Amino acid sequence: MRSAAALLAAVLVGSPLFGFTTEVRGGEEKAPLVLRVAPTGDLGPRRDNRFADLPLALARVAALRRQGEGRAIVVELEPGTHRISVPVRIGPDHAGTAGSPLILRGAADGSSRLVGSVPLAPASLPLRLRARLTASARGAVRAYQLPEALRREPAYRAPRRLRETHPRVTEIFDADGALRPAQWPNPGPNPGPNAGPNSGWATVATAAPGGLDFTPEDAPRLPDLALEREMWAEGFWRWDWLMETLPVAGVDRRRRLELAEPPYEGIRAGARMRLVHALGALDEPGEWWRDRESGLLLAWPSPGAASLEASLAETLIRADGARHLRIERIRLERARGDLVVVQGGEDIEIRASEMAWAAGRAAVFEGVTGGGVSGSTVHDIGASAVRLVGGDRATLQRGGLFVRDTRFTRFSRLSQTQSSAIELDGVGAEASGNLMTDAIGYAIYLRGNDHLFRGNEVARLIHGLSDTGAIYAGRDFTARGSIIEDNYIHDIRTVPGMEVKGIYLDDMASGFTIRRNLFVDVQQPVFIGGGSDNTITRNVFVASSPMVALDARGLTWMKPSLTEADSEFRAAFAAMPLDAPPWRMRYPKLAEALNDEPGVARNNQIVDNVSIGSDDLALTDKAEAGRQIILFNTRLDGPVPNPGDLDALARFTAKRGVTLRLDPSKMRRDGLPASPFTDARR
Repeated sequence: MRSAAALLAAVLVGSPLFGFTTEVRGGEEKAPLVLRVAPTGDLGPRRDNRFADLPLALARVAALRRQGEGRAIVVELEPGTHRISVPVRIGPDHAGTAGSPLILRGAADGSSRLVGSVPLAPASLPLRLRARLTASARGAVRAYQLPEALRREPAYRAPRRLRETHPRVTEIFDADGALRPAQWPNPGPNPGPNAGPNSGWATVATAAPGGLDFTPEDAPRLPDLALEREMWAEGFWRWDWLMETLPVAGVDRRRRLELAEPPYEGIRAGARMRLVHALGALDEPGEWWRDRESGLLLAWPSPGAASLEASLAETLIRADGARHLRIERIRLERARGDLVVVQGGEDIEIRASEMAWAAGRAAVFEGVTGGGVSGSTVHDIGASAVRLVGGDRATLQRGGLFVRDTRFTRFSRLSQTQSSAIELDGVGAEASGNLMTDAIGYAIYLRGNDHLFRGNEVARLIHGLSDTGAIYAGRDFTARGSIIEDNYIHDIRTVPGMEVKGIYLDDMASGFTIRRNLFVDVQQPVFIGGGSDNTITRNVFVASSPMVALDARGLTWMKPSLTEADSEFRAAFAAMPLDAPPWRMRYPKLAEALNDEPGVARNNQIVDNVSIGSDDLALTDKAEAGRQIILFNTRLDGPVPNPGDLDALARFTAKRGVTLRLDPSKMRRDGLPASPFTDARR
């Protein structure tokens, strides 16, 4: 497994690890053609092959390809900031070959930034707005003029509901990152993914039937909301695994709030909630509010902030049908949606780059054959970070997509639930050698077939949530064949009264292989929610209890989903050609599964695992041990070594005559740098 630093070094010396940078014809190497792009605002001369912006350079690439240029072409962003307001588009007309690709590359020192934000000009603060501020804010809040495109927006963001996992959101930035829309209550002195579950939240005191009207617990302490015209409320309205953000339709004199539409399954008393984008709540540094009437932004800048910027571009790079494309050594930042979107095409890779501060996702690959993300740093992403969808489930043909040797931190910062560092869908994608840590979202969401999650470190995730897992899959009985192996999963816990899992095979997820993983201080390390044909073998569980939990929910509360013809579960089952090859050959009994006691959890193989200071197995909801294969598991009691000392763990087991079939000392991903650039700012 190569570290991000090694990958970057390979780029700098032109290693074939990342494909050829020269073309070879008849034994003679041809150097790539290099086009250079000046940073925004550069007034230097435009020499041959030096362009004012990236779209102009790419237009030249397309012209060269039409003229028959067969060499590799490098479009090099010179040091500095390159601003865009609309997506840069790359398509089939820019394509080279596998040996002579198009390479979009930043400067060797890592100082090339492609950003979708624009600076904001200072403006006068109108007296009518100043009068609505709290006394402490009146001397600190500043006004800025928004660009015309943002002034016309009816709302600064789109709603976030159950199915809308990555809504468009306008964000305001200073040099350190994103400010937040004025919020009540404030998040407190130590916000972050591991803050307490009530940090920055109020609770619902009462809710009316129908799920639209509610009163916060601290209603008497609310700011004056009578004049608010674009206020939002977000909360864990019914479940602690789902946060939704919805517009507020009105507030009455008793400070009872009405939402524009009900959350999923309504509102319960005691639910966590907060108000967002209220001028009356603009009361501390790092907050902002937009006045739709005047087009002004009001902000209390963070200490030392010299200027502010607003995200404007929906996406930075959009590749549709592109082929043989490399994006490397670039900082990609600040989009209202996703940073990079790749639709169709083949052999496309983002490598040795930094992706940050997207309101949506960092990179999306859909319908692509071959490619992915490697040796990069991904942080401060609003929703899921990287989404890979490739291959063909009907034929079980692999897509060949991957995420390798990449560090993920502080993803899911806006869409805090149902978001992950990596989403794998389709067939045959790989996530290996990555670090996913310090976020409220999942490490990975697995959908589809035959994926590989190997050699990753997963730590300090999903804190403050409940009924969810760091590694998650579920609700599709046909999504089989994925392997979770050789991972180090640790420090996955929440707060009293809530429960989380390390690996959560939810709602009948079946056919997974979980082997040679090390679980340390994980609340429920492996949880099988009604599924069958899963293999859990040669794993080590330290202070993680119970080792495996299993229920047969298909016989209890989930039974209607298995019997009702229009259920989500049966729709997923019907979508696959189970009677046709290769499905019939791979899974000969699957086509008849709905007629053979589908609700019974069976044939789960729990074999040859080691538990240290942990209970072995928990069976609930009519799950039966006799329906499973449970053999050769070893439980070690006694003083448990410090969970963080992996060397002590190896000594502990050796003294008791137990051989671990994994090497704890090699399972950390500490070699991945905080940034692949030597002058990293964060």
